[in-house]
Amino acid sequence: MAETASGPVAPVLSLFREPAQFAPPPPGKRPIAVIGAGFSGTIAALHLLRQVPADQPVLLCERAAEFARGLAYATGDTEHLLNVRATNMSALADAPSHFADWLEKRAATSPHGQHATAAGLFASRGLYGQYLRSLLDSALRETAGHAQLRLMPDDAIAATALPAGGFALRFAGGTTLDVAGIVLAVGNIAPEENPSPRICANPWGAKAANPLTGDQPVLIVGTGLTMVDLVLSLRRRGFAGRIIALSRSGLLPHRHAPAPPWPTPVLTDDERQSVRRLMQRIRREVRAAAAQGIDWRAVIDSLRPLTAGIWGGLPAAERGRFLRHARRAWDVHRHRMAPPHADLIADMQRNGSLQIIAGRVTEIDSDGALAHVRYRPRGAATEQTLAVQRVILANGLGPIARTRDQLIAGLVASGLARVDSHGLGLEVTETLHVVGANGTPAERIWALGPIVRGMFWECTAVPDIRVQASHMAANVAAALRADAPRWNFVI
Repeated sequence: MAETASGPVAPVLSLFREPAQFAPPPPGKRPIAVIGAGFSGTIAALHLLRQVPADQPVLLCERAAEFARGLAYATGDTEHLLNVRATNMSALADAPSHFADWLEKRAATSPHGQHATAAGLFASRGLYGQYLRSLLDSALRETAGHAQLRLMPDDAIAATALPAGGFALRFAGGTTLDVAGIVLAVGNIAPEENPSPRICANPWGAKAANPLTGDQPVLIVGTGLTMVDLVLSLRRRGFAGRIIALSRSGLLPHRHAPAPPWPTPVLTDDERQSVRRLMQRIRREVRAAAAQGIDWRAVIDSLRPLTAGIWGGLPAAERGRFLRHARRAWDVHRHRMAPPHADLIADMQRNGSLQIIAGRVTEIDSDGALAHVRYRPRGAATEQTLAVQRVILANGLGPIARTRDQLIAGLVASGLARVDSHGLGLEVTETLHVVGANGTPAERIWALGPIVRGMFWECTAVPDIRVQASHMAANVAAALRADAPRWNFVI
């Protein structure tokens, strides 16, 4: 179980709770700054500690109140489950059972948040946050004598290139630090909140958790995994009214189920160049698996090692075709519900307390006591209107060009970074170097995780990000002197 700030790590952490108390690194040894301390940033910092010289400071920066949490794992609801089996959730690629072993040790004293199913063990997101915090605490203890890992509880808002190399990194609290390099690991950037009291643009913001009355329905725009978590949260907070979930496809994520492994297919060049031919091949694989009594899920899972390469090899026009026509079908098969969640959602659909609609929102009038939402049902010629007490937008991440994150927006505006061709995130090279406006890699700026999804597609889940983190750390280490001693501890 993760130690708290009142335990052995308190003296280390207390140095970093206020920006004014932060001790800058010694002259001549500037830190590598990791921006964001959710999963992406935490695991990036841990991998850096394992690969950079032992005297190289690593600065982990986080704007939120807690490190090693982020949007995904900050929930205190033990019923918010990971949508990946515990056996696939190790933070360390070279120790695949690390998280499962951690859970087994913890279960002896506190089994809460663990759900054993026929499809495997699923843990709560909050429990996974504790796991990440325990890794961070371990690293703090191991490097405390050298203060190699430093925590900066402040919002990095601007970076200016220095003439001699590196960057001046400015924080919202007024501190400016010179850093040797920057790793952007901000995860999923939360959308800006809507000013209307009836519309919640951030599904995990404080407004979405405000009390509700019991006599008017709630509308959730989106029918993916975020919608599932929201529905369960609403019910757990006592809302017994009708919930309506609306998306263009009306498709729900499938549920996890037991499936033996299926061999990764060897794709032809033609299949790698065409979304249509690729989907045809996947269907053939599914039929071949079914003929052997093997579930389609095994086929989808077998594609994980190929996904980034397939995406990167598709022509730009084919990637656009996938985003327009096949993205949602892929998502509901690839990103599945934990069985306990699937059971609850199915029960609510059967009793009518949860209604799923396929359609497109055309207008939201949020003046007055209710929000009036106009939408066009899929295949219909006329629009319909819903009157609801709250609209929660849970339809995925918007174009990164609209972000109000000051650091990201500033890097793009200054030409140190540029948005990828599909507007999904920042453009990076295969070595995860951020690409500048002139098309060349920006020296000593790296990025990983959801913010580079436009380049790698599957980079939002733990198994994908941990590989990126290891790859990034190796590239950062290569940019630093290679003859210094390194830490060799096991996290």
